[in-house]
Amino acid sequence: ASTALLGKEGAMACTTAVETAIVKHYNDQIRELIEEDPEEYKEMLDTLKKFRDEEQEHHDTGIDFEAEKAPLYNVLYQTIKLGCTGAIWVSERI
Repeated sequence: ASTALLGKEGAMACTTAVETAIVKHYNDQIRELIEEDPEEYKEMLDTLKKFRDEEQEHHDTGIDFEAEKAPLYNVLYQTIKLGCTGAIWVSERI
C-alpha cells in the first residue's frame, strides 16, 4: 500500500520484487521434486510450473509498466524481495 504512494511505478516495483521471490520459491520446489522422483510428482510438478509461469507473467507485467522507473527502485525492490524471502523462510519452518 505504501508503494502505491510512489505512483504506478512504485506499485509495479513492489509487484516485481514479490514475484521474483515467489518464482524463486517455486523453482526451488520444482528442483527438489525433480531430484526426488519426477515421475511420482509429475502432476504436482505440472501444477507448480503453471503457477510459477503465472507469477513470472506478473513480474514481467510489472517491468512492462515501468517498475524500474520507481523512485529508489533498487532499494525498494531489494527491501521488498528480502521481506518476501524472509516470510517464505519462516513459513517453511512453522
